[in-house]
Amino acid sequence: MPALPKTMDNMTKNLTAQERRVREAAEQAVLPDRGRAASLKMPPLMRQDKAARRYWSAILKRMEGYSILDDLDSDTLGIYCVQLARYDALCEALRRARADLEAAEGSARDLADALARLDSLSGKAQRVEGNLLQYAEKLGLTPSGRARLAQKRAEQAMAAAEPDGDLFGD
Repeated sequence: MPALPKTMDNMTKNLTAQERRVREAAEQAVLPDRGRAASLKMPPLMRQDKAARRYWSAILKRMEGYSILDDLDSDTLGIYCVQLARYDALCEALRRARADLEAAEGSARDLADALARLDSLSGKAQRVEGNLLQYAEKLGLTPSGRARLAQKRAEQAMAAAEPDGDLFGD
């Protein structure tokens, strides 16, 4: 199995000056510039979802002044917002299932059905929570995600300021 591709910052391979210049030029052509203001456009998948649109607006409002996302992140942020709306719906269904279980009277079958519904909804909610955390991490919406992005930016700034700064393995 071939090795996964790496950016220049993550490479330990010795390259000639010409190979390095060609590789850096190629990376600049395809990697987004996260240092400028993004122009995020709401993806079509969330146009019909009112709750997802509210999350979209709220997240963009909270992120004003930060250059974490770029134009290519619109779809990923849209999926994240749709997942948040789904999670809200699941939490409401979970609340109703709990109320149904508390109010369940009668046969053991009714109780078992209510408990099975509660268990199913709880499992779905846990899966959505995991997905939400993964999306938030990738988008830089968690503390560790922001630290990862800040570290990458600092490394890029150091490399630009002192291209030979990594010669001694600091």
